[in-house]
Amino acid sequence: MLDSKDVVQAWNRAGNPTPEARLGMYAQALASGCRIGAYHALGDDEEDRVILALYRVDRPRATFADLHQAPPLALASYHQLLHDLARQGLGPL
Repeated sequence: MLDSKDVVQAWNRAGNPTPEARLGMYAQALASGCRIGAYHALGDDEEDRVILALYRVDRPRATFADLHQAPPLALASYHQLLHDLARQGLGPL
C-alpha cells in the first residue's frame, strides 16, 4: 500500500500542475479514507466516497447531498486527480 507521499509523486509524474503542498492535502485526505494501491474500477458508491474525501479538503463540512448538488464542472478537478492516479496504475482500494 502507498502513503500520501507516494500519491503526490504519482500525481507529479502524471503532470498534475497543482502545487505540491495542495496535492499533499488531497493525498492525506485520500489516504485517511482508504488504502491506495493498484488501480481497479470503483463502483458508484466508492467513487462518491473518494470524491467527497477530496472535496472536503476545500469544503470541510461538505456532505453527500452537497456533493450531489454541485455542478459537474465544480467536481472536475477531483475526478482529474483520480484519473491521474489511474494513469499511473494506482487508485483507492
